[in-house]
Amino acid sequence: MDTRVRGYIFQWALLGILGVAVIATLWHFLFFLTGEFAVIGAIVPVNNSVWEHFKVILYPMLLFSIIEYRYIGYHTNNYIIAKTVAIFAMLLLIGAVFYTYFYATGTQIAAADISIFVGALVIGQLVGAWVMTFDPLPKYLNFIAIGILVALAILLIVFTYNPLHVRIFFDTAAGLYGLP
Repeated sequence: MDTRVRGYIFQWALLGILGVAVIATLWHFLFFLTGEFAVIGAIVPVNNSVWEHFKVILYPMLLFSIIEYRYIGYHTNNYIIAKTVAIFAMLLLIGAVFYTYFYATGTQIAAADISIFVGALVIGQLVGAWVMTFDPLPKYLNFIAIGILVALAILLIVFTYNPLHVRIFFDTAAGLYGLP
């Protein structure tokens, strides 16, 4: 892959940071803007638990990726794999950093939560761009990546309506699991 294409990929990664942040901000509030419409809760956060906030990564990333694919998808290697790796990098970072600071401080701080999201978004986008510059990976990995994303989407839906009573599903501010 030539240097020009690599540069273009990383430009789109930076644009994706802004694009996903804008979509995610709207996504964060959609449940409440729709009058807590339970059906839309399948794809948008219904409370402030860490689990529900994973939707703020998955769906805005998928939406931006559809737009982005039109411009760079055919010029890159491993596009679907790269986006899957980026999403999982973000989810893991958000979970790990949030729980590290939460258990260290004993409190949840909105500015820290937003900073964690932005940091995870930056790192995830850059990791995804990096994977796009690899030599082509085996095609079957695309199907595995799609399967992983579909499984994640299904799990997000299932546990929105039937949350387990463990910390990741608990909204500390509202004191509830799942739908309000």
